[in-house]
Amino acid sequence: MQNALSLLLLLAMGQGVFLAIALLAARQAELRAANRLLAGLLLGSVAVIGHAWLGINRLYASYPHSALAIAPIGLLSGPLLYLYLRSALSERRLCARDWLHGAPFLLATGAMLPFYLQSAEAKLAWMLHRPVLPWYIGVSVLVKTLVFICYVVASYRLIRGAAGGPLAAGLARLTRIWVVGAAISVAAFGIEFADVALPLSSDALGAIALACFVYATAFLAIRLPLGYRPQLPAPAPPAAPRYASKRLSEPDRASFLDALTRCMEVEQVYRNGELTLDQLAALLAMTPHELSQLINDACGVNLQEYLNRYRVDALKTALLAPAQADASILELALACGFNSKSTLNRAFKKQTGLTPSEFRRGAANTGAESSSGTTLPG
Repeated sequence: MQNALSLLLLLAMGQGVFLAIALLAARQAELRAANRLLAGLLLGSVAVIGHAWLGINRLYASYPHSALAIAPIGLLSGPLLYLYLRSALSERRLCARDWLHGAPFLLATGAMLPFYLQSAEAKLAWMLHRPVLPWYIGVSVLVKTLVFICYVVASYRLIRGAAGGPLAAGLARLTRIWVVGAAISVAAFGIEFADVALPLSSDALGAIALACFVYATAFLAIRLPLGYRPQLPAPAPPAAPRYASKRLSEPDRASFLDALTRCMEVEQVYRNGELTLDQLAALLAMTPHELSQLINDACGVNLQEYLNRYRVDALKTALLAPAQADASILELALACGFNSKSTLNRAFKKQTGLTPSEFRRGAANTGAESSSGTTLPG
């Protein structure tokens, strides 16, 4: 059991370090802060897991400087978790005030400095002569627990307020794993503090919970890049009033309308199936806006509908022409400026109420009836 647990924790430490390096090496500038925060959270987890690994393998005496080495980390876990979720789920950036979240950790570390600066022999003597945890360790755990609960509440509010999506759901699961693990670890510590024996120490239980967090983070990274942030649609700019710019004067409007009509009826530019608003405007020495305004005001339609009117009329003429009787409808339509069969049928039926085939058959039947009803001179 001890060997299996030791191996599990070793693998978790390796996975955590690997993920932290990958996050720190990511080049996405807009996600750099979130990646660094998550990397810090993972490395803090690795430190706690490593401390528990030393205890499981009874190596504290071999590494006396590990004594209370992770004690302040609990004050950093909550802020890192909260700031990571805030950075990952929103566009809010870190600011100078956010460093205040690390103040409890820095104060606790400063308070522990006299102990940390002791020699290895002094720390070893402290561990050997204190078989029972001192009271101030219990108080520090209580304070860390209260601080962590505050950050967990704030983290859940962030998740609930975030837009739904795979990342938000995945981070919610990671947060639940972290919270459950922390609760189990604190409960086990309380039992130990009451001098009740447990199969596993509170350190080991906490390390197992953090290992689950590391593995769950790796699993989420496989399913969805941790740097992914759902892109919310940009707010649409306020719609400008149609043709809000200066309108054409009446003389200019009449002149341009004559030029447009001549362009259609004489030059028959509508037969160009690729004709665009910009191209037609250039032919008329107008701006695209002016041309669109002119067509809309004079005819009540947009450019495409305007062109299709001429194309349908040209196709009707071609379908009625005896010289074109052997030509296919599609061939005639292409020559009139239609560039697809669906556009042809839709525009033709909208204007005539018939499909081109029905129109051609109707014209042919009318012609046949007229021929049969004619009396030949005798």
